[in-house]
Amino acid sequence: MTGRNRTFGDLAGMFRHLAAVKSWALGRAPGFTGLGSPIVVLTPGDGDVAQQLYHGQFTFAGRSAQVRPSEIFSATPLSADWLDELHGFAWLRHLEASGLTLHRAFARGLLRSWQAQRQTSSFAASCQRLLSLSRHAGFLMSGAGAEFETQFLQIVTREAERLRNRRGTGQPAQLQQAAALLAASLAFRGGAFLDAALARSAALAPQVILPDGGHMDRSPKSLAELLADLLPLRAAMLAQRIAIPHDLNAAIERGLPMLRMLVHGDGGLAIFQGVERSSPALVQAILKHDTVGGRSLAHAPHSGYARMAQGASAVIIDCGKPALCDSALAFEFSDGAHRIVGSCGMPAHASPEWRKAASSKAAHSTAEVIEHGKARKTVAQAESVTSPHGTLVRALAPSHQRDFFVATGGLDFRGEDRFDSATPFTIRFHLHPSIKASADRSGGSVMLLLPNKHGWRFSARGGALALEESIYLASSTGPRGSRQIVIRGQGSKVNWAFRKLDRRQRSGADADQAPQLPFGDAS
Repeated sequence: MTGRNRTFGDLAGMFRHLAAVKSWALGRAPGFTGLGSPIVVLTPGDGDVAQQLYHGQFTFAGRSAQVRPSEIFSATPLSADWLDELHGFAWLRHLEASGLTLHRAFARGLLRSWQAQRQTSSFAASCQRLLSLSRHAGFLMSGAGAEFETQFLQIVTREAERLRNRRGTGQPAQLQQAAALLAASLAFRGGAFLDAALARSAALAPQVILPDGGHMDRSPKSLAELLADLLPLRAAMLAQRIAIPHDLNAAIERGLPMLRMLVHGDGGLAIFQGVERSSPALVQAILKHDTVGGRSLAHAPHSGYARMAQGASAVIIDCGKPALCDSALAFEFSDGAHRIVGSCGMPAHASPEWRKAASSKAAHSTAEVIEHGKARKTVAQAESVTSPHGTLVRALAPSHQRDFFVATGGLDFRGEDRFDSATPFTIRFHLHPSIKASADRSGGSVMLLLPNKHGWRFSARGGALALEESIYLASSTGPRGSRQIVIRGQGSKVNWAFRKLDRRQRSGADADQAPQLPFGDAS
């Protein structure tokens, strides 16, 4: 290109930019004109669900409706959550995952039905819908005629304009809005949303993703879902050679090691602060995008979590302020791919009464101190120290202190609970449903058998030990019965320990060679 042509090209580009700014100011953003870069979908789809949709079975938010597909958007909603999932269009991933041309035509038909019958959507559903349409644009437009392409681009343009003019409540909602507009700007050519969406995302991401990488609401689920939104957008920007704002990229990079911190050996999330299920497939899809491949954090003071990992053993501790759940000083414990101790989890789409029960201290593996007949909410903090003997975490709350120690090799995990006064307490250890537990006749210990036939022995001193019923709510198949170890008493200190059976004997070590642990034996 000659210098004269370059000059005219630059001027033309400048005029196009000025026209776009003017249209934005007048509320008339230029429309999308075609496909841009594909937006990767990290949440896997299910071909079986696609078949159910095709046959008129629409299951959202735990409730199912059998409706003629052409009438689904005018059907009476089963709940507000059900309506949000329907209008969020995330179900497009199932239709695309099936790989059937029939389901592609079916998806287009549903989109036309929605356009003809659509109702007012919530802010969250509007954000999710624009994200979904952007992610599955190639699926919907592939092989379509010119008439559908024109109609589809008009729909997406109108959705982007309407979402841009709405106002979300709270920074996480506003970041989701910016991410949806950014997705549309990358998935389609044309439009005038890119610069504003980029700037807004870069401004909000450092506020929602804390300095240690955690989500501001402290939920592992929220962090995973946010990274699943942002990572594909970063990949699309790289593909289009768009400069990624430093603040946005830095926030994503902080979030990845934090997510690793909250993952157990089975690849799924710790079920703190409202996690409904552990989502190992989503977690692993996210971590594949971690180009640095860094180690997980040991202590995240802003998010309020600590992690201890020795050998195959991992302990994740909630040492932050109460958020959705009051779970101060609760912990989860796993041996390789097998979870041993956790919380009850949060039931998906449950009644307010169930959610209240699942958010209480009694639903978590921590101590509940009764003061003047009322349980007290506590704000905790922690410090972590690693030595040649193992890892020690000291966690503090106003009326309760808790020490955790995992010895090098991961075969010995001990804890000590201390209370400021001799008030009644209850300490719970909620066992995963896969664990078989049996108390010995003396009532001083509990034997734990893992699915791989490895065994652990739990013992305690300082209170009355019992094995009781519990419930596990973080399963994709619904609530499952489980057991819990409970220690009750009234005193100032309780010691407890988990020891893996037979490993020490097989290694040739004995008690005299064992390192001096930081606090007393529980047996």
